[in-house]
Amino acid sequence: MRTKRLTAAVLAVFMLFSFSSCSVLLPSYAAKQDGEKYFKYLKNKDIDKLIELFSDDVNDTHDLYKEWEEFYGSLDGNIVSYGKISTGGEGEHIDNGKTTYYIVTINYENVETDTGKIYESISYTQVRENKKHPENKGISLFVVRLPSDNEKGFEEKIVGGFVDYTD
Repeated sequence: MRTKRLTAAVLAVFMLFSFSSCSVLLPSYAAKQDGEKYFKYLKNKDIDKLIELFSDDVNDTHDLYKEWEEFYGSLDGNIVSYGKISTGGEGEHIDNGKTTYYIVTINYENVETDTGKIYESISYTQVRENKKHPENKGISLFVVRLPSDNEKGFEEKIVGGFVDYTD
């Protein structure tokens, strides 16, 4: 009898873990799928499509055309491929069982250009859900790490900027 109860309790805990982790895994998976599509925009230098991805708040406070031109001007060659796509970080706020805020960072690792130059990382941060501040839904920034002789060994070229309304 104890074995059945113990088995039932273990299964219940396992199922609870499975259901709770879905709320994190499914958005992450969808974000990676979008990231694959967005990479095509990067590769094709489709600045208009890239700008459409940004949040209204960032669009209203940045000259994104200029920033994208500077971003592409800082690269050695044209982007052709990446080695791996990964989630760099996620944040979620849940009120009464419903997600009110969800943010994810997507990294393109080992991005190669047509000149053979490989950049360690190009990444972006995207607010995928924000019930209290819908103007912040969308990408807030893109970042590429450029080699540099400074202490860190790199400098970052940024398009957009952080906007963080989680209250």
